[in-house]
Amino acid sequence: MDRKMNSLQVLFTSFFVLIVLAVFIFLVPDFNYKSITFIILGGVSTFIGGRLSFLIIKDIRS
Repeated sequence: MDRKMNSLQVLFTSFFVLIVLAVFIFLVPDFNYKSITFIILGGVSTFIGGRLSFLIIKDIRS
């Protein structure tokens, strides 16, 4: 996988991760191991956001 992200894809991924983690922080009540779950969710949402950015935002080359 030698694809490079353009600036719009990075921006989309950043906002996707920010929204997922904000929803997790504000809507999920406190429980044991919430910080570990937060870190894992951050990694998973980064992966999913990166994949979605490649599917949604096509790299336009002229």
